[in-house]
Amino acid sequence: MGYFRFKLLSPSGRVFSGFIKLPYQDEMSAISHLERDGSTAIHVGKPGMFYSFLLHLASFSLQQKMSRSDQAEFLSNMSLMLRSGVPISSALKESSATSSLPEISKDIDDMIISIQGGLTFSETASKYSHIFPNAILHLIRIGEETGQLDEMLKKGAGHLKRVDGIVSDTKQALLYPSFVFFMLGAGLIFWFYFVVPKIVTLFVEMNVSLPGLTVFLIWLSEVFQNYLFHILGGIAVAIMILSYLYKGSLGGRKIIDSVLINLPLSGTIIRASSLAFITEYLSLLLSSGIDILQSLRILKESISNSIYKESLDNILGSVSRGEGIAGSFKNAQLFPPFVIRMIGIGEMSGTLTEQLAYIAEEYKSKLSILVSTIGKIIEPAVLIIAGILFAIIIGGLLLPIYDLVGQISK
Repeated sequence: MGYFRFKLLSPSGRVFSGFIKLPYQDEMSAISHLERDGSTAIHVGKPGMFYSFLLHLASFSLQQKMSRSDQAEFLSNMSLMLRSGVPISSALKESSATSSLPEISKDIDDMIISIQGGLTFSETASKYSHIFPNAILHLIRIGEETGQLDEMLKKGAGHLKRVDGIVSDTKQALLYPSFVFFMLGAGLIFWFYFVVPKIVTLFVEMNVSLPGLTVFLIWLSEVFQNYLFHILGGIAVAIMILSYLYKGSLGGRKIIDSVLINLPLSGTIIRASSLAFITEYLSLLLSSGIDILQSLRILKESISNSIYKESLDNILGSVSRGEGIAGSFKNAQLFPPFVIRMIGIGEMSGTLTEQLAYIAEEYKSKLSILVSTIGKIIEPAVLIIAGILFAIIIGGLLLPIYDLVGQISK
């Protein structure tokens, strides 16, 4: 692929110029491509270093990543059109016309140019990882080799839909408790920053003696009054640091993943999600004819959780040394007995693909149940915690008033 600066005379006599990205490096091929519609090339050449830098920078910054659901729909449409006998370039062109993302449409147009220039679909797709995930690329290569590209694209679309369901359920399960506790914290800040100071002013004006609990609440209110923005800024900085450590440091990511996987609620969700993801991926790759070692390599690169990534690396090493698959999973000490037992049954009976698919369905079902029940579990706990906290606040504020009423009645 390369960028070219061009100036053309169209068949209608109009002169126009600009930049274009083509699947060629030589100027003669670029001229032949640009003159296909009858235009005459006045000038075609490589842009200078400065323009090349700007073009690559713009291409990188404007690149849009397709969501999994969009990827699944794209592959499903491609599969349907190929099965109907539509040529690959025409199928891509139709997909480009229906895409809601303009930058993705441009990428697909570039793919069409590459295929028309002599590249295979898999060679072209490998340059667009934001459209074709690694596992899908392997399916495309297998489909081209076996003449079953439409079937492999259909299988890839189904896989992406299932993975999207796993990821969606995981996010929903993790975000709900975070949102609930965020709202609880916001409520406490509102009370200590706005409500308590006004009541304290009333106590001071009435010269009321204050019990210890009320003094403590007043102290908390003063902390929020004086340092609220410092506290919020500190929380924001902490989140930024954790985000940087998670995304930019392997050691930091491993520490955070280790903490999350060992917490009661997040650990249950992450384990169910990761096991569903791993078994779903392995089932897809093995059923497509990819050997176990290559499947484990692809899976290791596809999973984001560093704890499971390291575990899969150890499993890959064990299997490559000739150890059994079930034994390798068992030695990783991260997979429950049910998973190891089902893998062992599949390994012995030659039905490993089916057993992995069954495990994936079980953990997807478990994840869905977690999502539906997590609210029922958290809501009572939050109500109890909120009730206790606000009872303490109300009690601390009412005690001086009761004392004042008692003094007046005397």
